[in-house]
Amino acid sequence: MVRLLICLLMVAFSDALYQPAAASQRDCTGAERTTADRQLWLNERDKKIALETHLPWGIPTIDEATTSEQYLVQRNFVIRYDGDLRVPLLAAERVNASGLRNIHRTDCFRRDPRINAPLESRPSDYSEPVFDQGHLAAFANQTTSVVAGNNSFVMSNMAPQTCQFNRGIWQILEGVVRLWAAEYRTVYVFSGSIFDRDGDGRRDPDAAAARMLSNNGQRRVAVPTAFFKVVAVQQPDGSVDTQTFIMAHNEENPKGDVAVAYLQNNLRTLAAVEELTGLNLFPSRPTIREAHALWPFKRSNMPNSLCHAHPDPRFQAIWAQ
Repeated sequence: MVRLLICLLMVAFSDALYQPAAASQRDCTGAERTTADRQLWLNERDKKIALETHLPWGIPTIDEATTSEQYLVQRNFVIRYDGDLRVPLLAAERVNASGLRNIHRTDCFRRDPRINAPLESRPSDYSEPVFDQGHLAAFANQTTSVVAGNNSFVMSNMAPQTCQFNRGIWQILEGVVRLWAAEYRTVYVFSGSIFDRDGDGRRDPDAAAARMLSNNGQRRVAVPTAFFKVVAVQQPDGSVDTQTFIMAHNEENPKGDVAVAYLQNNLRTLAAVEELTGLNLFPSRPTIREAHALWPFKRSNMPNSLCHAHPDPRFQAIWAQ
């Protein structure tokens, strides 16, 4: 009987790691926003601790950084934000199995008070028919507390993503990452935006980016052509095992075994990410072993696509700009 109870508890814990959050029943209140915003401002000591926690191999450097780019450091993840593109270029987070809990999701989309108004992304920018506000640092990874979850909704953590991408393969990969966190206890996750409209394998100038057309007639927020995710596990000897994914931002919506094959087919190299983004993700240059096949996970625990929308011709029109 005791053994059966332990097994049931382990199954329940595993379910909490991979299940997507329940649909929000309300937005956060003004008081909840104020409480969460206060936690965004860290003193220098706490910034240093957060950087060492989420970026143990050093702060990623970037080739040809623009003056509009900045690092935004909070306790649960670190963002590199581009104020011209108005999207995050990188979100870095340490995901511990012990910190993953099944808490209620309350939507708390809001401007990031740390960003000057001309450079900030706003919820009103996403008042348009095509794109979701896509998290780079996933809400379901930020469940150590209600405030941590609410602070995953700052707009500095959002990039435009189609429904099929955001609630499809991106959400599926996020769930698989949490399964790996359950297996390895701690994983480090780098998620980011790619801008390469001309397909030359290098980051485009900011001026070349396509922009969302909001209902207010403005085109402020740039639309990434692809997204990347790097999952890293540090070994006792200091070496690092990694898996790197680069996925085109489109309206494909693979499910089930097709989604697993899609992830396998989109395994790439760190060098490819660094070439496409200019980012050096491991500046201390540890010994790295890159996987060429998906790390194992229990497929029956893999989340499903939550998007059932049909392809939207307006998405393709974005690239005609």
